[in-house]
Amino acid sequence: MRTRIAFALSLALVGLSFMPANAATKPTVVTAVFKNLLSVTADSMDQLDQKYEADINALDEALLAATKVADDTYNQELSAATTLYTPQIAAANKKADDAKTLFNDNNKIKIGAGGGFFGGTNLANYVDCLIDGKTLRKLKRYCADNIKVPVPGTGTYDGAEWPDWNAGDITTLQLFNAAEPLVQSGIAAGYIILLSPAIFDSSRIAYKQALDDVASLTTKIGNARTAAQTKRSNSVDLATATRASKLADIEDAYQTAKANLQAQQEAASLALLAAKRATKDAANFDKAFTVAYKFEYNKKMVDQIADASWTGEWTFRTIDSILKVNKLAVYGDGIASKYSFSSASAFNSAVGNAFTNEPDFRAALKVLTAIYKKTTNTTLKF
Repeated sequence: MRTRIAFALSLALVGLSFMPANAATKPTVVTAVFKNLLSVTADSMDQLDQKYEADINALDEALLAATKVADDTYNQELSAATTLYTPQIAAANKKADDAKTLFNDNNKIKIGAGGGFFGGTNLANYVDCLIDGKTLRKLKRYCADNIKVPVPGTGTYDGAEWPDWNAGDITTLQLFNAAEPLVQSGIAAGYIILLSPAIFDSSRIAYKQALDDVASLTTKIGNARTAAQTKRSNSVDLATATRASKLADIEDAYQTAKANLQAQQEAASLALLAAKRATKDAANFDKAFTVAYKFEYNKKMVDQIADASWTGEWTFRTIDSILKVNKLAVYGDGIASKYSFSSASAFNSAVGNAFTNEPDFRAALKVLTAIYKKTTNTTLKF
């Protein structure tokens, strides 16, 4: 606080204009300079508030701009990934459809000779149950499609009455079953004979490869989307964190500057009021000003303590109880309403140096006396 007041008031010296002492009476000159200081301080506070708002607006605009850049980059990368992978996925899907069509056009098989039913296996679960060339639905035994089917003139068959598979039966094999290990073993053992073996294998392999390509490309475009989203989030998070850090600096600088100006404003207000009170003793203005300034400062500090909730933290030797503080506050109010040099001096004596020995008062006093001397060519003695 001591540094704050000294710094604030020292800045005030820079911008003040001083009237020569012989150009007007000392009370007029002193009153004018502190009134000017108050005006300059008020302008500075307005400028500080405007700068603070402008700085905050600049941070908001920077965050919006950074967010827009992040969004634009995200959209561009997403568009690039879509442009790259969508045609490839479409082409892979077409290959899969073409391979499936080719397979379905060449998926006829013949039941080969073997020991017992399909060589003792359950291959019937994988082949189609309809026999080639039959207009009626005629299911075979152990077929995955076993259901009760009414057959004209014979009643309803159950699974045990359905006909067995015979060597030479022609049927089809679906694509989703073609690569099953049991089916492949049945083909290798001759229980299933491929009628178009080359196309059967090449088309199903091409279909599987195309589906793998679709899955791989879908993963790639998904990863690209995730990467783009993560990049956007990281960029926005960084911009937000940067804004928060700069905002903290701006807030700190603003609060410090505002406290400086408030300290300057308070000191100038007390000095102006002291100058007006000292005008009553124009012949002894310098001494009257020092008494009035100390009175105003002491009264302000006493009022602050009297108006605050008691915390037990006040340890000033000359103000040793809240009752005494209250009495002093009432005493000071009476003097302020009907001010005189002698009553103010008495009040200062009653308060003692509890406040005027504090660093805040001494720091402000040092600069105020400098302003007074530069204005009047007189050195004040407190």
